[in-house]
Amino acid sequence: MRTLKWRAFLSGLCVTAAVLGMTVVDARADITIERGASILAFPKVLADEGTDTLIQITNVSNSMVHAHCFYVNAQLRFPDLPENPITGNTPLWQETDFWIWLTKQQPTHWLVSTGRFVNPLDNCFDGNQVDVEDCENAGIDPGAIPPVAENFIGELRCVEVEATGLPLGGNHFKGEATLKSGGDVAKYNAIGIEATEFAGETGNTLLLNWPKGSEPEEGQQYSACPAQLIVNHLGEGATDPVILKNLRGGVCESTEKEVGGGAQADNLWVPCQSDADCADLELNGAHGWQPDFTCDNGPLIQDAAGALALRSATINDLTLIPCQADFENQIPGKVTVQFLVYNEFEQVFSASTSIECWKNFNLFQVDSPNNPENSIFSAARLGSAAAKTVIRPVDPFGSLLGVHGTLRADRDSQIARTLQNIFIEGDRFTATDGQVVDEIVLPEP
Repeated sequence: MRTLKWRAFLSGLCVTAAVLGMTVVDARADITIERGASILAFPKVLADEGTDTLIQITNVSNSMVHAHCFYVNAQLRFPDLPENPITGNTPLWQETDFWIWLTKQQPTHWLVSTGRFVNPLDNCFDGNQVDVEDCENAGIDPGAIPPVAENFIGELRCVEVEATGLPLGGNHFKGEATLKSGGDVAKYNAIGIEATEFAGETGNTLLLNWPKGSEPEEGQQYSACPAQLIVNHLGEGATDPVILKNLRGGVCESTEKEVGGGAQADNLWVPCQSDADCADLELNGAHGWQPDFTCDNGPLIQDAAGALALRSATINDLTLIPCQADFENQIPGKVTVQFLVYNEFEQVFSASTSIECWKNFNLFQVDSPNNPENSIFSAARLGSAAAKTVIRPVDPFGSLLGVHGTLRADRDSQIARTLQNIFIEGDRFTATDGQVVDEIVLPEP
């Protein structure tokens, strides 16, 4: 259900700003993370368990622009229990909408946990001292941005509109999201959906029917969503090559097994991911004996009651959202997804899952949530350290957008996170001969 509706107001500078005329950027259709767009999607927005998200949006034009934004709270109805459509434990789909205004070339930012309120008196200085608290949101306020609910997990979408709230195809927005967890940060670009001059012709129902790489034709409003997503990644449990090379992962060490003469073996600082990497080592001591070697502090990845124990290992997570969304009727999108996983020898494995509203998960949770080593995404099952995963919808009801995350750990279980935008291939509109048209339905102005 919709929980809040926040209407921002303009500062004096915004009221007097001249609207210089909004024209569509001449472009060929594409989903973009680099150019200006009329719809921005932030698939992964968190404000829970010590993690917060910094949102940055920039007006790349010389005109004042407006956007209607929507938070979607995808927390489960019973957060302490696994997601289960049969028992009704599905994402809440609680939407909170608000408006922002940006003057020409203006960037803005806010933390989702606290939002950003209009205060024309905030500034960076108290006398000759920098006031860090006031400086955080100093500058031209974009309007009143509400804080998200406690323990928020979900997404944010912003749609370019006229001052009246009607959709507008100006392609004037770029965005970034930075997730902060303690001293660790990870960042990705907002996914931009470009618009044509026909945007808004069907009122508050936005049609994502402009084929990739084509010039717009009459009736084509916004770039069609991807036909499939492609992720290049390390297998679950593999050691990152940089960690391995710098001897911060597993190394071959002797068990000091005596064969004769009372000799002991010196440890070999040979990087390894498993005992098999140490099996071929030969070290003959002065007394003619052969020690045994094992991979000390090699990869460890376990899942016990939902808890992971990381050591010298890498795990991947995906955050996926349906491309379509009905903000007017509060109906979440739902897509069945197929995964085709190719190892380094071009052998292929497959799995599937369904995405309703929003889903964040480790790759191994798709097919083996309780035992990562049995998953087709694990390095052990893949038979190679790296893989390519193709993600595509298998039903006629829509497409996907998403972000790929990687968590790397060394032998001391020190971790680092990264977020990457996912490579897209083709578009769903063309792939289905125009039979699938994703829609984003806005509330009536």
